[in-house]
Amino acid sequence: MVETFKQYLSEENLWEYLWRTNKGTFFRGVSEKGTGVGLGALGKGVYLTWSETMAKTFAKAASGGVSEGVVKTFKVKRGLNLVDIQDQDFAKVKEMMGFKPHEFSNTLGYANLLTLQLKKLKYDGVVSDKLAEGIVIFDKKNVTEV
Repeated sequence: MVETFKQYLSEENLWEYLWRTNKGTFFRGVSEKGTGVGLGALGKGVYLTWSETMAKTFAKAASGGVSEGVVKTFKVKRGLNLVDIQDQDFAKVKEMMGFKPHEFSNTLGYANLLTLQLKKLKYDGVVSDKLAEGIVIFDKKNVTEV
């Protein structure tokens, strides 16, 4: 799929491409208790992926490798404004926080501040072209479990 990203990025942004290609359907791997994994590298919110296989990997990790976990399917609202981690706005916010574009902290304070600053810029979430980073949607009202 990564090769096809390059094909479409000249015509539309990554988030629009992913949303359209997946018809707004994304996945989240969680433990049987409903908890997921995530370091908050993209901010605070609902972490999703466009790959069911990757969601299965996250589900197993969330279960501590003890079980397979659960893959949940979500519909994401159309028309959200997600910032790409390669975008200048994302880099500027990280710089303001004292981080280089590739650096992050796995603390709640980092995730909260990153989310707050990106929301001030009118973003609804963050998208990465890296499958393991995926997508974060800041506000739960923008996703619906199906």
